Amino acid sequence: MLGTARIQAGHAADSVRYTPVVDGFARPGTGAHVQRQPNIIRLPAELVGQPGNLPSSCTRHGRPAVRLADFTLQSKVRIEGSRLHQVGFRGALGMAERLGQHAQKVRVTHVNGWPLCDVCARTRAVWLTVSCVMFFGGLLAFAGSLIAAILAERGTVQPLAGVAVAGLVAMILAAFPFARGGMARVIGASTAPEGGAVLVVNPSRAFVAELGRNA
Repeated sequence: MLGTARIQAGHAADSVRYTPVVDGFARPGTGAHVQRQPNIIRLPAELVGQPGNLPSSCTRHGRPAVRLADFTLQSKVRIEGSRLHQVGFRGALGMAERLGQHAQKVRVTHVNGWPLCDVCARTRAVWLTVSCVMFFGGLLAFAGSLIAAILAERGTVQPLAGVAVAGLVAMILAAFPFARGGMARVIGASTAPEGGAVLVVNPSRAFVAELGRNA
């Protein structure tokens, strides 16, 4: 162990000190100090960006990792202005404005070797499978009904229009299980708003304990 940890209980933000550390990760010749808020830990981008630096237990359940994942994490972005006004009334122009704000404010961190346990991997696979079934099933129903409507007799067009609408709705709703299966939701982490670090919400005790042992 390169350093020792000291946690001061009874404060709004626990003080975690490693000697030497950089934002909670030991680095020779440094002496940084990092604040850990309740249920949130901050991992520097240089730590998560290098394989082999992260614990072998998952952040959600504290179970042993069955695989290590490489991905990117975005920060949560607050868009200014009303969505209803910008998109509902200004249409494509308002949507472009919101996308521009998001592109300017979002911060991205590259993660290498993040631990995923069997539960995390299965949860992600289930949600992504549901999303794919809804999207491609809806696409098939939408496109198939349009083609059938072109070839069918006039009296059958209305029922086929209902199938097309149902397919379109299924394609739109597929975004919800896709978001639930996103890596950020599965592991409970996101990039800090200012960038340069990953924030993990409610990490498992095993994950935090192993961080301390590796420091």
